[in-house]
Amino acid sequence: LEPGQHGFWQFNHTVELKSFDCRAQLLEISGQEILSKDRVSLRINLSASIKVNDAELAARSVDKVDDFVYKTLQLALREAVGTKSLDDILLDKLYVNETVKELVKDRLSDIGISLLSVGVKDIILPGEMKAILNQVVEAQKAAEANVIKRREETSATRSLHNTAKVMENNPTLMRLKELEALEKVAERIDSLTVYGGLDGLMNGVVKIA
Repeated sequence: LEPGQHGFWQFNHTVELKSFDCRAQLLEISGQEILSKDRVSLRINLSASIKVNDAELAARSVDKVDDFVYKTLQLALREAVGTKSLDDILLDKLYVNETVKELVKDRLSDIGISLLSVGVKDIILPGEMKAILNQVVEAQKAAEANVIKRREETSATRSLHNTAKVMENNPTLMRLKELEALEKVAERIDSLTVYGGLDGLMNGVVKIA
């Protein structure tokens, strides 16, 4: 109807008036208990933004627009989650959003409603599943740290091996290393008694073999 006053002839007629808000509306699909493909129970909260483009088409097509949209989104969400394992859903967080939108968009368009956006707000796991996943993550991080540690140890050992090969044929470099070691020793002690004079200090305290 256009803006303004309207009159209806009700003799032998049943007049029913439906009003539609044609602004963008936010619809919440909350607390959906769904089983994933690998039979893990998930609780998912979905949020969707819709807009009525053709109120006359919507009125002719369905009795209650909000209920129809809610049920359509609910079924699409179940279909999207039920065909994927938990690992796949957690790895690809946009999968559920894109799949639900693809399943619902055309169906809503047929009744004069456009789907502006859809997104998963929360994926809630059972308590025991949270504990298992935390253990898996901890094990993965520990394994990664162990690999890095072994890699660094291998690199350090290789570096020492290369240094030893260079020092083997270079007496001057060997002597510099001995003096570095002597310097480190001197930093850690208060006093040092040396027998044999300067030669004893320089040559006898630290000897790299």
